[in-house]
Amino acid sequence: MNFKKTAIVLVVFIVTFLVWDNLKLTRILLPCEEPVLYTIGTFDRRFGISQKDFLEALTMAEAIWEKPSGMDLFVYAPETGKLVVNLIYDYRQETTSTLSDIESVVEEDESAYKLLQSKYTNLKKAYDSAKGNYEAKVEIFDEKNVLYQEYIEDWNSGDRTSREQFAKLESEKVALQSEARELKLIEIELNKMVREINMLVGTLNRLARSLNLSVEAYNTIGASRGESFTGGVYYSADGVEGIDIYEFSSHEKLVRILAHELGHTLGLEHVDTQEAVMYYLNEGDAALLAEEGLAALKTLCYTEDIKN
Repeated sequence: MNFKKTAIVLVVFIVTFLVWDNLKLTRILLPCEEPVLYTIGTFDRRFGISQKDFLEALTMAEAIWEKPSGMDLFVYAPETGKLVVNLIYDYRQETTSTLSDIESVVEEDESAYKLLQSKYTNLKKAYDSAKGNYEAKVEIFDEKNVLYQEYIEDWNSGDRTSREQFAKLESEKVALQSEARELKLIEIELNKMVREINMLVGTLNRLARSLNLSVEAYNTIGASRGESFTGGVYYSADGVEGIDIYEFSSHEKLVRILAHELGHTLGLEHVDTQEAVMYYLNEGDAALLAEEGLAALKTLCYTEDIKN
């Protein structure tokens, strides 16, 4: 009987220990109990910012979360960081730079908007025409390529002794290769036009807002832009975690967008307070972490140490 009681007590102890240990392991995985280790990945110098200044902006972005919470949430670890922060230059930053140049020359003149609008209309018309011609040529090329492949199959299934047939196949092969190179060059030009159109779209939309014009917003080609935090994005999939930064108009905007995306790495969502760093638009004071953000962080981290 004593042996049976001892065995039961032992089983209960083991089960209790396993449950406690499992809870302990679960707590270790909570976002705030261990700092997020990050490193720098792609760093495009066309932004005109040094890596030192970029790291300084990251440090300031960290402080937006760490100072009010009293927690060490992020650590720069160039060798071991799993979160990769990338600075990627594309049409979004081109738009920002172009708008800055326009505003330095033109004092928000509505005529500048109309000139850009005319340029956009003409370029879009030229692009649509060029794209239509390109697609027609691609269709013809595909048809020729299908016939060529059929000829190849006939050649391979036959005696393959006709020099005339072989010469014809070689001639068609060279012609197809030439057409393929021509299509590639057209494709490159189309992509250049797309970049310029997208840049104009961003400039027109933002200039219209600065001029307070009641006009319909333009849409980019092959991209969804909008005015949310599309200047940066946090992603996590298949064990790969990162932040891509695409656009910022000032040091303050860079700090704010970094802080916003760092918030997402902790598992925080957007909030409704316009001035908050987790608001879906990049507006307000870069150094402000609204009460909603603190409350969300408190809930996430299961801590009572956050100071208001």
